[in-house]
Amino acid sequence: MKKILLGCFLALGIGTSAQYSYVGNFEDPGYTTTVYKQFGGGTRTTAAACNGTYGGQLAISASATQTGYMVDLSTIGQTGNGQKLDVSANYKKAATVAGNISLAYFTLDPVANTWSINTFGPTVALTATAITTCTALTGTIPAGAIQPGQTYGVGVWFVRSGTTTGNIFVDDITFTQEVVSTPPACTTITYPTSGSTISAGTAKLTWDAAPTAVNYKVQIGTTSGGTDVFNSTVAGNSLNVTLPKSTTLYLKVTPTNLAGDATGCTEISFTTNSTIGYCGGITASALVYPISSVTLNGVTNTSAATTGAPVYEDFTSTTMNVVQGLTYPINVVATGAGTNRFGMTVFIDWNQDGDFNDVSESYFTTAPFLGSAAATNNLSGNITVPETALSGTTRMRIKYNFNSSTTSIISALSDPCGNMGNGQVEDYTISVTAPTAAPGCTSITVPVAGATDFPLNGTMTWAAEPAAAGYKIYIGTTPGGSDVVNGAVVNGTSYKVALTANVTYYARVVPYNSVGDAVGCTEISFTTTGPLYCGPLTYSTVEPTTRVEFAGIQNINQPSGVGATPAHEFFLNQTAQVTTGSPYTITLDANTDGTTFRHFFAVFIDWNQDGDFDDADEKFFTTPESFIFVLGSNGSSATPAVGTINVPATAKAGVTRMRVKSAFYGATGPNTEPNLSNFANACVTTGSSFGQVEDYTVNVTLATAGTSTVDKNKLMVYPNPFKDVVRISDISNVKSVSISDLTGRLVRTVKASSEINLGDLNAGMYLIILHKNDGSTQTVKAIKK
Repeated sequence: MKKILLGCFLALGIGTSAQYSYVGNFEDPGYTTTVYKQFGGGTRTTAAACNGTYGGQLAISASATQTGYMVDLSTIGQTGNGQKLDVSANYKKAATVAGNISLAYFTLDPVANTWSINTFGPTVALTATAITTCTALTGTIPAGAIQPGQTYGVGVWFVRSGTTTGNIFVDDITFTQEVVSTPPACTTITYPTSGSTISAGTAKLTWDAAPTAVNYKVQIGTTSGGTDVFNSTVAGNSLNVTLPKSTTLYLKVTPTNLAGDATGCTEISFTTNSTIGYCGGITASALVYPISSVTLNGVTNTSAATTGAPVYEDFTSTTMNVVQGLTYPINVVATGAGTNRFGMTVFIDWNQDGDFNDVSESYFTTAPFLGSAAATNNLSGNITVPETALSGTTRMRIKYNFNSSTTSIISALSDPCGNMGNGQVEDYTISVTAPTAAPGCTSITVPVAGATDFPLNGTMTWAAEPAAAGYKIYIGTTPGGSDVVNGAVVNGTSYKVALTANVTYYARVVPYNSVGDAVGCTEISFTTTGPLYCGPLTYSTVEPTTRVEFAGIQNINQPSGVGATPAHEFFLNQTAQVTTGSPYTITLDANTDGTTFRHFFAVFIDWNQDGDFDDADEKFFTTPESFIFVLGSNGSSATPAVGTINVPATAKAGVTRMRVKSAFYGATGPNTEPNLSNFANACVTTGSSFGQVEDYTVNVTLATAGTSTVDKNKLMVYPNPFKDVVRISDISNVKSVSISDLTGRLVRTVKASSEINLGDLNAGMYLIILHKNDGSTQTVKAIKK
């Protein structure tokens, strides 16, 4: 089944009742691109009509070599009773283009926003000759293929052969669904047969399709009527299930539909032997793009790279050796299809029970492990053998398939027994042995012994030790000490430290495996410096920040030309002076390169001085409620963005780093994922191609009773809580007043007045900040009723 990305996301609209019939004739009223969805190039046109005025055009080109038209069932009141659909459609074609045409139903994956294409009925080979008379395709989607509660489309699918281009025309996509008001009849189990003996491990159970069944309730137990091995409802008339060795089992399959369950269905019994089997019979729904090379631990197996290869290849005669607890790189080379993304997954049956469903038996399945969208994909990753893997030989399965999404993985890859779309499956034998000796020592590569410039948040690295299952890290402030890190276990060859500046440390890395730890490993010493921050960051087009005013920083009228400055500028010689527990106004401007464009600002300050901006209270203006922006500025021509930075009471005294990130976004800002997360990440500019990053220095002073700026005895803001008007006891030394919410977003700035009307604010808590003539500030928390 091929996955195709459609440009819009669909809402599900399937219920549980009424039947329907429909004629998709492309005519008005009724035609919309919400109902009639098209993959690839093409549109509605009069040239495609078989009846009436319009039909659907499929424009076959170099970039759209397989495409189709469908009617989205969820948009026409289809309620999905799961019964069979009788389908027909008319087609004709222009000259030159050739290929295969068939009926198809399309299944939406709402997470990946992709459709699976499932062809059915006869496939017709079309030559380059024009077809001017409409010809009918007919076929039936059996009961159970269309499942209640999912979104489907029904229509026509075309796959080009050769390299010619041209138009395929589709009209009158017609379908009816059977109406059933009674439960289905029982079915006959076809594998295993009653009284037979079969292999243990994964077995593919099969049964005849009951004509009106939507699903089947399958029960397997070690006693008659038991369900201790398996008890679930499945779609289709087959099931891959793991069976224990040398056991007599009892199997019952009960067809079901929305009207109820079949009654009186017969149970069979069968026995498993001591042989382990694996799921098979995997098929592909489209042209197979094959794996051509697999390399693991010095063993390489090569096979044909030509498209159209078998969907499954058995290379279990090829054995690859591994040791418990060790990690090995695996490399897979496979055939791609132009700019289409393909992914790879690996499954290894470490406990030798005949399936790949146990912990640590799957690799690269949590997110797409994708090739580079090239004619040949070269995929590499690491396979870590669990220390609990059983000694002996077992099965490794590699799956490779088209996967358009970069965030989710299709079932052809995630399910070790699932059928493929247009990819391939290869099986190998893995021989597992236990280690025979403890590993040798390794050498620390970063920092070098005696280094005096290792960042306090730096990453320690060391050489890989082939026989190591992992590494134990020891770091102390005295020779042989472990008061900082005491035996932290790491699987790779790097460890990010969290140390203190200007301290000498002693470190050693000890490889280990199941036999034991390496002995006599050398300890090194090194001295730390301040933190190392991520960067420099890049933008493809630099639209510069032109103004940063904050707590003594006055970086105004910076070079404002687009592209005239680096994407990441460092103004570390400019220092803001702040005190813990106090609020400070920040004013920002940027060249938006257009009067209708906005630049949004994010500010990051490393209050705990650990070299990152990821801790609590270190991000400002990074949520939709707190966004600040400048609109239509050439760098100084518009109203600047203004916000409030509240210094946490827990901020560490001393010098630290502030980062200001400016980025172009639309009117609503980066308020959707993944843009929102990227905007709140001080180490990336992903999500916008236009903007700039600037770094500054902040010097933090700890507040004391004598330096606190929050002194309610000097000035009073009352009443508190207030309804509409707040009053200030004495404004003789107050220059202006600003009001912000608790996120730091500035909501109002006004001239000093003894009475301020805030009746238009929403109820809640606000910070009222009094900016005094001597440069100091006083902040009062006030509640709006």
